[in-house]
Amino acid sequence: MKVVSFNDIVKKAAGIIEATPNRRYIYRKYVKRLITSGKLQRIRKGLYIVLSPLEEQEGYVTDKLLIASKIRNKYYLGFHTALEYYGCASSFYNEAYICVKAKDRFNPFQYKRFSFKPVFVEDVNLEVETKHYQGNTIKVSSKERTFIECIDRVQYAGGWEECVKSLEGLGSLNIEKLLNLLLYNYKKDILYRRVGYILELLKERSPFYEHVDDHSLNKIEKQITGQPWYLIYGQKGPLNRRWKLYIPKAFEEKLKGI
Repeated sequence: MKVVSFNDIVKKAAGIIEATPNRRYIYRKYVKRLITSGKLQRIRKGLYIVLSPLEEQEGYVTDKLLIASKIRNKYYLGFHTALEYYGCASSFYNEAYICVKAKDRFNPFQYKRFSFKPVFVEDVNLEVETKHYQGNTIKVSSKERTFIECIDRVQYAGGWEECVKSLEGLGSLNIEKLLNLLLYNYKKDILYRRVGYILELLKERSPFYEHVDDHSLNKIEKQITGQPWYLIYGQKGPLNRRWKLYIPKAFEEKLKGI
């Protein structure tokens, strides 16, 4: 299966006829006919699946990441979608999160069982990596940015239980890179607390975090100022004095399966 945008088709046509093609003509002459013949499947306006001669119109397997990578030019796949790409997501979701600037927003849409949703971010280049995937290239947040952003906006990582259980399997995390990214690009006290707490928790529970040392945790701890905060807003629990966070009583109990 291959996913193409209408712009991809126009560029291809321009290379063949060696001139600037009329977009309306290209649609009427080629795209509409290919859709009618079943060789193109329309996902949404301007986005199509190209079927090979061996693929049936109703029998092909839809690839969520390929579709998500073609919605906008300036984007990256982040949060739970990035966790799925890295193979560590605790659960497989039907949603795909496409991170874009607000000016590149699009309306959420559904194709077959999958939902495609924009998440607004300020920077679509910082710690974003180009990956080869199914014969295509896609852009995904680095493991370090994925870790930080999942903790920062946990609603896009499936909630706390799904988030932590997924991060537990995120191997080859570069702690020095993560610290530099956190301390120099995210000016949020509550995020320092959360990241420090989760790193310390995973250090105790996962072999992928055995390389997290006290020196690294101390660098985060030194950034914390002010009064204690709730890990989850409004949910009371005992105070973790190092990270100045109130941890809900049942929080770590739910994670015992890690």
